[in-house]
Formats: sequence, structure tokens, C-alpha cells
Amino acid sequence: MRVLIVGAGSVGQVYGWHLERGGADVHVFVREKYADEARAGFVLYPPGRQVPVRWTPRGVVTSADAVRAQTWDQVWLCIPSPALRGPWLDELVAAMGSATLVSMLPGLRDRELLDSLVPPERLVLGLISFSSWHAPLTDEALPEPGMAWWHPPLTPNLYEGPKAPVDAIVATLRKGGCPAARGAATATAARGSSFLVNVVAAMECAGWTFAGLRSGPWADLAAGAASEALTISSAHLGVGRGPIGLLMSPFVVRLATRLAPWIAPMDFEAFLRVHFSKVGAQTSMAIDTWIDDGRKRGLPVGKLESLAKALQTARA
Repeated sequence: MRVLIVGAGSVGQVYGWHLERGGADVHVFVREKYADEARAGFVLYPPGRQVPVRWTPRGVVTSADAVRAQTWDQVWLCIPSPALRGPWLDELVAAMGSATLVSMLPGLRDRELLDSLVPPERLVLGLISFSSWHAPLTDEALPEPGMAWWHPPLTPNLYEGPKAPVDAIVATLRKGGCPAARGAATATAARGSSFLVNVVAAMECAGWTFAGLRSGPWADLAAGAASEALTISSAHLGVGRGPIGLLMSPFVVRLATRLAPWIAPMDFEAFLRVHFSKVGAQTSMAIDTWIDDGRKRGLPVGKLESLAKALQTARA
């Protein structure tokens, strides 16, 4: 299986390493300014390891013409949702031939855009279940900086779409040590994002600390915004709220801040601050999308609007 990964950041590096271990021929598509770094290879800390490994993609391309010059089985989008918008995507889709497009983007409207460009028999949608970060996060002693990640238990990466490419993805990732399964990736991602994105946004407003999130109005606001987002996402996709709807409460938000440091193998508070500070535009985009879609459907968006205003103030 010949794979081109678009974006070689915290997500692309992890998938690239697992796919190659599973037997895939993995290349990356990056902007020219990152090409030399990609060609030199990436320092990785697979789960549970304190000694790094180096992963070097088989090849690096930087233009649609270079993509067109080769043949691909799959092209993976491992970029933030805001980066999806732009003429480059049309050029990439035109250049990738008959390859299957694998989208790992969480945005509520990302699929609509991809559906307009790729026929359903060539589109796979995925859910990222791991957490990845540039290590060290804090004062951790490591031989050199690199990318680390964690697969939470009982949460495989999910994929939905045509049987043949999904089966190939799942088999390759599993062989490469990455938990993977066929499942309702879109609905699961939408439900999980409804909770996580709004909790993280409230945490940013509270100064990026769990203690701050538990105090003042933030846990209540996070839970209220998450519940509104879940209702809007469910209506948008035509699915039910699911069991996660039972978790949209201030008590659960506060409980999660107590449990997370004991479950995660890294400084989870620091991870959220570092990671979501980098993708702040994606957080804002998700909240704005829920507000816009909710208004159009006549659904409540008051908590989401309050959170969006608070987030804007926190960043001012």
C-alpha cells in the first residue's frame, strides 16, 4: 500500500510510523520550508519508550505536480480543519489520481467539503483516538526532543467508508501496533469533539489549569456549551445524542479534571495547554460552526456564544 500523508506534524508523524511498521510505503507532502526537516527524519518516542527512534519517510513531495508524477493508493489528510480551506486542496485532489482520500479532520463541515471533491467510493473518514505531543512537555529527562504519543485504552482509531480501503487501513495499522477498527468515525468524532473542544475552550479562559476550570463559572459554561454543541452536531448528522449526552454536566467536567492526571502518562494539563494553544484557530472555528449551524436550525446557542466571547476576551 502506497500512502501519501499530507502534513507531517504531531498526527502525520504518528500515523506515518505506524503505517510503515505495518508494511506501507509512506511518503509525506509538506510545504517547501519543512522539506529538509522531513527528509532528515523525525525523532519519535513510541508509547512507553524513553529511548527515541527515528522515522524517515520514504519520500517527500512539496507540490501538486510532484504528487501527480507518482501513483498512490491512499492520501491521508493529517492537518487542522482551518488548513483545509484553500485552492491547494482542489489541486491535490486533481493530482492524486484514483487514490482513496483518508480524512482525519474533526470539523463538522469538513465532510461536506470533501464530498464535493471526492466520490464516496474513494473517501474514508477517520477518528484520531491518540494524544500526541512534542516531548518533553515539562522537565522530563529525555535524550533529545521528539514526538511522543499515547493510545488511551479501549479507544481504537475508527474508520468508515468503502470496505476495501478501510479493511486495508485497519489491518495495516494493527500490524504496525496502532489500535484501529471499522466504526462510526464521524458520529463518534462529533460527539467527542462536542465535549472536548468546549471543555478545552473553557480551560483556556480559566488560565489553562484544571483548578481554574473547576472554579468560577467555567465548568458550568463548558458543560452547557458542550450540551448545545452535541445537540447541534446530532441534528447536523441526523443521529442521536448517544450515551455521551449523560456526561454533559458540570459534575462530570470537574470529575474529569480530577481523574485525567491519574490516567494519562504525561502531564495532561501541560499537554492540553501546549497542544490546543497551537490549534486555537481550529477550536474557534468549531465553536463558530456550532453557533452558525445552531442558529440556522433554531437550536439553543446561548452557552456557546458566551464561551466564544469569553475565549475572545482571554486571547485579547
